[in-house]
Amino acid sequence: MALVTKKAALAAAVVSLVALGACGQSEKFDRAAYTVCLADAKKAGSNLANATFAKFEDSKVASSTGDDQFRVNIPYELNGQKGLFQCIADKNRDGSFSVAKD
Repeated sequence: MALVTKKAALAAAVVSLVALGACGQSEKFDRAAYTVCLADAKKAGSNLANATFAKFEDSKVASSTGDDQFRVNIPYELNGQKGLFQCIADKNRDGSFSVAKD
């Protein structure tokens, strides 16, 4: 009976480590999506180029499991007005990110 319990505990530990690794990878992808969208919002000539944008921690990035598109919502303030910059970032095959074109 003790052997079965040890095997179950070991299996649970392995599953936990895999899940933690996936979470770390997920945050890496979320940050990359945020970064590419923020750069797009701040690009020269943009209506929002002079806005103050929220940090990554205060923004929302969402994707579906296995999805290569990330929906990014970045709060901003411009001339005393608050708004939300919305962007979709595509994860490219080489691991880089780019802003999805309409």
